[in-house]
Amino acid sequence: MSTQQHTAALVAQIEAGITGLSELMSDPGSVAFEEVADSFEELERVLNAKALIDAAFAWLADTSPAAGRRAGSSRGLDYLLQNLGLSKREAAARLRTGHNLFTRPDPPPPPEPEPDAPEGTEEERSAREQAERERLERERREQEEASRRAEEQSAEMLRIIDRELEHLNEHADPGCAELYSLALAQAEHRRPEDLRAWLRDRVTRANEAGIPDLLAAYRKRYLRVGEPDKDGGRRIDGYLPAADAAKLIAALAPGLRAGANLADPTGEDERKLSQRAVDQLSVLLDRHLANQSAASRYGVGSVIFSVTAEDVAELSVHSGFRTNTGDELNLVDILRLGTAQHDVVVLHDTDGQPLALGRGHRHASFFQRVALFAAQGVCACPDCTTAAIHGDVHHLRAWEHGGATDLANLTLVCRPHHADNDDSRTGAGGKGHLDRCPTTGRVGRRAGPGQPLKFNTTHAQDRSAGARIRGRRVRAPDGG
Repeated sequence: MSTQQHTAALVAQIEAGITGLSELMSDPGSVAFEEVADSFEELERVLNAKALIDAAFAWLADTSPAAGRRAGSSRGLDYLLQNLGLSKREAAARLRTGHNLFTRPDPPPPPEPEPDAPEGTEEERSAREQAERERLERERREQEEASRRAEEQSAEMLRIIDRELEHLNEHADPGCAELYSLALAQAEHRRPEDLRAWLRDRVTRANEAGIPDLLAAYRKRYLRVGEPDKDGGRRIDGYLPAADAAKLIAALAPGLRAGANLADPTGEDERKLSQRAVDQLSVLLDRHLANQSAASRYGVGSVIFSVTAEDVAELSVHSGFRTNTGDELNLVDILRLGTAQHDVVVLHDTDGQPLALGRGHRHASFFQRVALFAAQGVCACPDCTTAAIHGDVHHLRAWEHGGATDLANLTLVCRPHHADNDDSRTGAGGKGHLDRCPTTGRVGRRAGPGQPLKFNTTHAQDRSAGARIRGRRVRAPDGG
């Protein structure tokens, strides 16, 4: 039996078991708890192994070019997103676990010799090489032991370990492979919260025991802006190196005093200190966006929102306007946004006549970028919700192949999908390409030559003014 046949048979057995259990539990009120409890406890233990299977398959997809080709991409990540229907968070978690368990550690580069330092005797060099081989062999054995132990652990436990080990420095002692194996051994008798606390302490101790890493905080830097909540706001999470933290604290400090940034600074200030910090940050952002010399001009660092004529006629307290940042502004938000020099409103008529530069310029103009946002709102690729502000302007017919820089030949696409576009349209490397439907005028993606167009049908795309105009035309009787 081939591997393909064996895998298919095993999956069929699992499918049959899940189907049977689903039928059994379709009416849980008719099932006695004591009769099924032991079996379901065993099922939970068995299903823990799926976390390792998922990580192993994600690793396989990420290291095999065939996976990317199935998604018309060069990245295994796109295969996990498109063909398995995973979220970006879930796909990233599986890949992180897979690489921790299955990617063999590379030997470190040889240290740079100090000037005028003796290289040592042949015996000393041989001893160093032998020590390095032993270290790599030890890490290999620890990784294999970790893979064995991981079979018994849930996805939750594996992700706790992955997240905590992200804080491990490059020169920590013990290293990542050894701590991973130790953490999996501890996971056998600790609850998730207890494992997190234990491993966090061990990571701190390992970092302190290793060679001091002066760039550790710099490498850990990040700033993450969450998705809008039900009120339209977003949570911000991040980690700043000391120098950047000092700059932020210094920049916020003037706004923390009572009355700062208020129309009447002498009146009573009932804001919390944390709210004053937000107001000061807003002032700093206004100053940056009003700076004409800022590197983020020409539509990239602008707040843009689009409305239709019907939106203006039906304006109410319930009105919301989608922006190129992925946010939806209400009337108060728009008033607070103000009228910065580079903030732009796009008002659509029923025809939406495009601007055109033809072959005069390769790069899209500011107003073309505005028009593209208004038409799309997000990346043109199916299922992608990357906000327009993070997108590149893409020539459907490549500039190198004679494509003009006008809106009929342009679309917005996020950077990962842009890098995976096949400009030759030949299917080279198993990649797909963006194209425009000659009937509807919408831009979609073909997985390869001759493949059907697939369009972005996400909620974020549906909120763009262009999509809403198309929707009104579809709903209108007699095509009116």
